Amino acid sequence: MSGFEKLRVVALDCDGVLIDDTYLAMIARFVTEHGGRYDAAAERDVIGLRDLVVAEKITRLCGLDQPAELTLKQLWAARQDYLAEHPIRVAAGARDGLEALAKLPVRLVCYGGRTREHTFDHHLGDFADLLDPEVPYVSINEHRPGVEHITRTVLGVAFDEIVFVDDVSRVAEDARAHGAGFVGFPSSPAHARQREFMAACGVRHFATSLAGLTPELLATVDGELAASTHWPR
Repeated sequence: MSGFEKLRVVALDCDGVLIDDTYLAMIARFVTEHGGRYDAAAERDVIGLRDLVVAEKITRLCGLDQPAELTLKQLWAARQDYLAEHPIRVAAGARDGLEALAKLPVRLVCYGGRTREHTFDHHLGDFADLLDPEVPYVSINEHRPGVEHITRTVLGVAFDEIVFVDDVSRVAEDARAHGAGFVGFPSSPAHARQREFMAACGVRHFATSLAGLTPELLATVDGELAASTHWPR
């Protein structure tokens, strides 16, 4: 492919796209086990925010009489228990998918809520050569949902020059608010509601594997961004 009209960056979420998501199912289990009701409203409210904000919301949702900081510690412990049962795996076909994307005339970056050392280096460090040499990974926990931080602060590009690939609808809503591109990536049965939320937000493009992020799909997104038709008016 010789080039895109607008698209300059493809930004891939780590958790749920490049590696297994370890949060949705864990949070659902934690809320249920601590007396809360985990329904669509609860999921929409708590997913995709800063860690402490999530803890504050779960504390209220479960009626816990304790500081949010303690709930956060309990959530981290619950995640470790979850990981003991469900170890993190790199997505099937990750290298092939990244190699294909790396051939396109775009900067390829990934992002997540943990530090680079915690997530990227540990699980995806072998793929660093396929990503942007200057910014292979962006940590966004303090800047969630992260669209503006990644686009303007870190990369210095326009919102209609980037497409985000994410499994969380809050990022889709943030992308729409700023006019950035978005491809939904509901990566597990636990993401059924997230797909519904994305569709309701106006997301029209979905992929369930890295192989689904084809040049043709990205060319479609590029054309929509160039014509300002990516999001419903």
